[in-house]
Amino acid sequence: RMPEPPLLLADRVLGIEGEAGTMGTGTIWTETDVREGSFYLHEGRMPAGVMVESGQADLMLISWLGADFHNQGERVYRLLGCELTSHGPLPTIGDTLHYEILVDGHAEQQGVRLFFFHYNCWVNGELRMSVRSGQAGFFTYQELENSAGVLWSPESATPKPDARIDAPIVRSTRQAFSANDVTALIEGRLSDCYGPGFERADAHTRTPTIAGGRMRLLDEVTHFDPTGGPWKRGYLRATLGLTPDRWFFDGHFKNDPCMPGTLMLEGGLQAMQIFMTGLGFTLDHDGSRFEPVPEQNYSLRCRGQATPASKEVVYEIFVEEIVGGDTPMLYADILGSVDGRKAFHCKRMGLRLVPAWPLDAGRTAVAIAHDPRPVAVVDGFTFDYASLLACAWGVPSSAFGPMYKRFD
Repeated sequence: RMPEPPLLLADRVLGIEGEAGTMGTGTIWTETDVREGSFYLHEGRMPAGVMVESGQADLMLISWLGADFHNQGERVYRLLGCELTSHGPLPTIGDTLHYEILVDGHAEQQGVRLFFFHYNCWVNGELRMSVRSGQAGFFTYQELENSAGVLWSPESATPKPDARIDAPIVRSTRQAFSANDVTALIEGRLSDCYGPGFERADAHTRTPTIAGGRMRLLDEVTHFDPTGGPWKRGYLRATLGLTPDRWFFDGHFKNDPCMPGTLMLEGGLQAMQIFMTGLGFTLDHDGSRFEPVPEQNYSLRCRGQATPASKEVVYEIFVEEIVGGDTPMLYADILGSVDGRKAFHCKRMGLRLVPAWPLDAGRTAVAIAHDPRPVAVVDGFTFDYASLLACAWGVPSSAFGPMYKRFD
């Protein structure tokens, strides 16, 4: 089944192509609107993990093509992995995501039925995300229980030999962050979370933070070591306690509750954000935002599940590369484990801190209405309400005209 709310993210189906019940190939087109007040919004944007999850209608397409006639209610759907590429900024309020999802083929291995898919996501006509080599399958609960998990370990992996490890701006002296510390970060109180050296963030208009509310996908950080891990380039370990009443078990899926792998990805990205912030990279970035590094291929693998019977998700961040400068970037492997079993792995995930402004964060969720009354116009630039908002929260050139672009 498609997920039920709140994780039903596809708003409408525009078309289906493929012969029903044949288990052949086919295509489905769907759209998702980013609305003001959506539960997942963070700083006015749709998080990356939710954007991936919004391409969920491969479920509807595979049902259309006849999977239920083979599964007979005895097998459940699970994503196995994909190759993911971001092509631009995260969607914001008022955007429409348009997905074209294609089932490319099928296979059967020891009774397990697999299918392969890929999709593109356009935002307002611009390609923003592509997924290739998507793999999903239908499993019995016994087969899921007997999974060997992700077959990857940092000790046997070889990190990029010529990677940059740029110096931090300020390094937190703390080695762990409690649940209250993480709450302080969510609320923008960086010095309360990270300690001395982070007071400058107290003056920010909107300091970059991780998401709170439902989208807070980790409870605390048990290990923070900027020179730790088997690669000695940096390590972070965070945990999320699981109970049957966690919101993401509701309707994902009906009669088959499990935590989406896409939310494990988002939890790993939050852990990377905490690591970058702990090195002081947000102190000069008032109003900036975190997002995946674009035009990079990210290999995601899911080989385990988190259910209401599970106790804990552990996120581990193994740092490979740290790039400073105007747009700081962190590259790291994300490993997610559920009750000790390696369930999720993303190889060399890239996260960057993009220079931005508070006005970008959805403070004005609707277009500013045109006011016919006269306002000052200097050298063709109109000093209207939009320019006043930009003066408070936006770029100087939007506040004062093109001659101020040098200060943007």
